Amino acid sequence: MKDSIGSKKSFIQDLFSEELYYNIKVREYIIGGVFAILVLFMVINLFIFADVGPNPEAARNTFIGLLVLLVIIVLRSFSVRKIIERKKKLVKKNIRRLRYINAILESTIPSVAIILLTFFLKPIVAVNSPAVFLYFIFIFISILDLEFKVCALAGFIAAIQYLFISLLFLDSYKEATELPIFVLPLSYIAKTVILLVSGLAAGGIAHHLKNKIVMSLETLQERNELEKIFGQQVSKEVVDEFINNKLEITSKKRNVSVMFLDIRNFSKFCEGKSPEEINKYQNEVLGFMIEEVNRNSGIVNQILGDGFMATFGAPVEYDNHTQNAVSAALQIVNELNKKNENGEILKTNIGIGIH
Repeated sequence: MKDSIGSKKSFIQDLFSEELYYNIKVREYIIGGVFAILVLFMVINLFIFADVGPNPEAARNTFIGLLVLLVIIVLRSFSVRKIIERKKKLVKKNIRRLRYINAILESTIPSVAIILLTFFLKPIVAVNSPAVFLYFIFIFISILDLEFKVCALAGFIAAIQYLFISLLFLDSYKEATELPIFVLPLSYIAKTVILLVSGLAAGGIAHHLKNKIVMSLETLQERNELEKIFGQQVSKEVVDEFINNKLEITSKKRNVSVMFLDIRNFSKFCEGKSPEEINKYQNEVLGFMIEEVNRNSGIVNQILGDGFMATFGAPVEYDNHTQNAVSAALQIVNELNKKNENGEILKTNIGIGIH
């Protein structure tokens, strides 16, 4: 029992790690694509708006500095993606640890952009520039890590870094403007809280998605276990019924159709035959018959040496279970006649009863 539970957990963990590995690749595609668009935007700005304003040289230097940073991020995304593809086993092995490292590094990128802006612009402009919105891009991309703690960490790192940078230059704001919204610390504390809440919100979404994925993987595992248990004797619909009922088997009173199939003169056929020959004959004859039962939404309850018993209408309930049973019987007879005529099997006669 313990081995079974351990095997199930291992199966789910392996598939979940595969999902995380895929998500890391996707996030790098997203980051690379988003920042490639920003690079294009900055190039356009550099040629159109760099000479506009009271200090064209500062504006041009700002655009160039940000452009270099954005290009580095795009190249970093491309490089990370290549490393991930080449070192798949190593990445999957350390994937949980890498998520936290990635969250810290990516949440720091907007802070670097803001600090870079302070070299070319007034600090008050830098801490209120569009670069602040980069925090939100990385916070919500962290949802792909499917871990509440990772998203919360991304929001926390972003909030702490932004608060530190904004308060670091607080004294210089009064020289640039007298507007309270830019001078009072409360304004920057409010933005810090928004970043924190964004991380928590992203974490909530990630946690919800994670639970949904785990539930899907558990359902897949349960389906695989059922298929292993019942083999070819159970149709897909029956497996679905068990899963929908959460593998609970309850007693119910139903009207069903029961088929009994018997190979005529089977005992006489077995005389003088080796076990291998008998087994081969059974597989050839009963195999396609069981397939017809499954195709008509029936379930083989019991296989005997010379036949089987099948049920239509349980555990999956159908209003037309009688028609399904009759259709299965007719298809079995037709297929048997074809095989007899073509010499695919030894001459075989059967009897079918439906109750």
